[in-house]
Amino acid sequence: MLRAERQKKLIELINQKGIVTIDELVLEANSSIATVRRDLNDLAKEKLIAKIRGGAKSLGSTAPYEPSFTAKTLSNSDEKKRIAAEAVRYISPGEKIILDSGTTTLELAKLLNTFHDLTIITNDLRIASEINANSSNDLVCIGGTIRKGFCSSYGYFAEAMLKNITADKIFLSVDALDAEHGIMSYTMDDTNLKDIGMGNAKESYLLCDHSKFTSQALFTVGMLDKITTIISGTELDAQIAQNFIDINKEIILV
Repeated sequence: MLRAERQKKLIELINQKGIVTIDELVLEANSSIATVRRDLNDLAKEKLIAKIRGGAKSLGSTAPYEPSFTAKTLSNSDEKKRIAAEAVRYISPGEKIILDSGTTTLELAKLLNTFHDLTIITNDLRIASEINANSSNDLVCIGGTIRKGFCSSYGYFAEAMLKNITADKIFLSVDALDAEHGIMSYTMDDTNLKDIGMGNAKESYLLCDHSKFTSQALFTVGMLDKITTIISGTELDAQIAQNFIDINKEIILV
């Protein structure tokens, strides 16, 4: 494949998916990792894409395609760690907390080994594994149908189980967010779980990096009225943050 043709295919895939891993790009280009890395360097210098650790990110795509879990993990990873470090400050000993499925909530789960008396409820198998391996907190794993590629449960059985659980706080993830439409999602699989969890928790915290405020996703699910506090990074545009302050939402930037 000619260099120009190969780079065109890479740009198209990156713009389509928003965030793409090196492995996905190598498969698309049918080339070596070294070749793809050189292509990404060239494209980044021309400001056609942005390089991120382990992959690449679109500079202007708003297409509602869901990135893979690996791609989500690579995106804004330092910011997600800061958000998790702030979120843990709102957890008190002895509380019952719900952790929604997501990469930022997974970072929060990694910080909970300093507690020993929490009850942690989650529908995310990766979070459950982290809690089970690295803490002495009580763990409740929500069952149901497992979403392939994302290791989270959803559906009738998951919803029925969560309806019977109350909590002090829920920590939520989101695919996209704005002040007008509220929470947006690439899939409807887990929106009922988010709604049930917020209804059964006394306080609801939304953890989302700054990119979620300018992203788009296929389904608008609202729910912003149920959010107690939004925690994001200082990378968030000041005007976007003000839009949420104007509708009386507490937003914390770290």
